[in-house]
Amino acid sequence: MTRLLQPMLKEGLSYRPISFEEAYSTVASRCSSAKTNQTLVMVSGDYSNEELYLIQRMARTGLHTNAISSLEYLHKGTDFFLDKNDILPFAEIAGSSRIFIAWSPDANTPSAIATTQLLEALKEIPQYRFNESGNLHIQDYAAFFRSLNRYLIQHDLAEGIYVNGLGKNYDSYKTQLLNDDYDQLLSQNNLSDAQVAAFISLVLKDKTVAFVVWEPLLDSRGIIELENLCMLLDIQAKPAAGFLCIKPSLNAQGLYDMGCFPSLAVGGETWDEALRQQAEQLWHHPVHTDPIDVTTALKSHDFSHCLVFNGTGQEIPADVLHQAEHCSFSMLQTAYWNGQDSTFDLLIPAALPEEIAGSFTDSARIPHQSIPDTDCPLPYHNIAQLNILNNLLSLPMLDNPTDIFLEYISFFKAGCHSQRRHFFR
Repeated sequence: MTRLLQPMLKEGLSYRPISFEEAYSTVASRCSSAKTNQTLVMVSGDYSNEELYLIQRMARTGLHTNAISSLEYLHKGTDFFLDKNDILPFAEIAGSSRIFIAWSPDANTPSAIATTQLLEALKEIPQYRFNESGNLHIQDYAAFFRSLNRYLIQHDLAEGIYVNGLGKNYDSYKTQLLNDDYDQLLSQNNLSDAQVAAFISLVLKDKTVAFVVWEPLLDSRGIIELENLCMLLDIQAKPAAGFLCIKPSLNAQGLYDMGCFPSLAVGGETWDEALRQQAEQLWHHPVHTDPIDVTTALKSHDFSHCLVFNGTGQEIPADVLHQAEHCSFSMLQTAYWNGQDSTFDLLIPAALPEEIAGSFTDSARIPHQSIPDTDCPLPYHNIAQLNILNNLLSLPMLDNPTDIFLEYISFFKAGCHSQRRHFFR
């Protein structure tokens, strides 16, 4: 893989270099007249919040589409978007009495490396690592967490404020769980009831246990059952206890905070009329928030255009690649290219995170400011590129990260969203 330094337009099976202006003029001319939700926009979490904000704004206005999804969470849904108050902060892990770790040998992103270093620095705290010799071997974490929850409820071991009133929908969840086929849950990880009982006994020895999980190991059901488990154990949102899911890419959390999903607006809010009107006042264009199931649409090859923003090269799902090959126009923005793959009609260079200013949000939903420490070899960094396209689509220009920040935080609602927290699901 080599650094891509100029846009490349496919002609036949080969590419020829073109200017950035011609590249984005091609995107605008090919996509601006598309019908509603006919353009698929895929993004990765290696873009800053400011870049993600501009991408979803451009999609919902100039490109007339709400078909926005991410490479990390395609087919996974929005259950990984959690209230900040329910996430165990990094700083509090040092106060935990025991840490349960679900990890993968393939976890080698910056967030994974930083977490590994943190855990190594906390060796004085007892750590239980799944899938290591002598410990439980888990393949299906959703089934595992649900089997733990079933055991806790069946044996009257669940206690605390969530079971006794704060947790919403508890009675319904309890009924559902007790109707499950417990043996089937156990069989999905080749476990016995005795093994579950021994693990629960270990967990209950401490009141400040932490679950640190490499998020790609979980599906939607897995994250839901982990949250349920922490409520049943009465450790959710307690100091130095609870769970922390380590995001798979630098700014995967920003995908949620910037609304890079069909159902989410900026701030992680669900689209409603008031938010749509606010967006239209700021963006000076009709805003498309029409519901769409991207997974179903991909299966049917319903998109006529496919734009993939994949800065540092996340793995692109096979169905997205197939869509790109079979639609009338496709574009890939990336920093690296192997010089041979001819899936996309247009390739556009991306700046790397360390080359641009912006904000990023970590796994505990704490924002961080990034200051460039490497010169960008491109004549236009990502925000400047997006503003070329903004101009072609007659959208308001936002070329300063501070101005972009001030605009997107206007969508964030202050305070604790208690009405949507603490639900057993």
